[in-house]
Amino acid sequence: MINRSIFRFASVALLSLTATYALAGDFFEEKGVALNSYDALSFFTSAPDPIPGVKELTYEYKGSKFEFITSAHMRTFASDPERYAPQFGGFDAYGVSQGRKVGAHPRVFAVVDGKLYMFSDIESRKNWKKDVAGNVARASEQWSEVSKLVAQNR
Repeated sequence: MINRSIFRFASVALLSLTATYALAGDFFEEKGVALNSYDALSFFTSAPDPIPGVKELTYEYKGSKFEFITSAHMRTFASDPERYAPQFGGFDAYGVSQGRKVGAHPRVFAVVDGKLYMFSDIESRKNWKKDVAGNVARASEQWSEVSKLVAQNR
């Protein structure tokens, strides 16, 4: 029980400290690569952790480069990028539902009804999960306005 609590605390601390490195641009690009180089399809197929792609397998979508682990993943993404790209430009889904544009962390996500939602930290994902349908509806209604805002750090 104590080891589990220590692990949770360490995980939250690590995510809090590293969250800021992923906050630039739609799909939270880092050095011009979306999802901090994680393969977008791996969020759907490799739970609980996404897998880093390789720079030799890239596809550009909405001005962002996505990297993949296989050419099959790249072709699948290219055939329907709206399906596999993160919702709300990769910004924190809970933040968007609250009218804020907050950068997300690439390792804090949820796949619901075949869509990828990203979060700034574990607490944000936890709050979002309290009312997934309501938060998705609110975020979807607000995204056109929230997308115009300057992204904020949590």
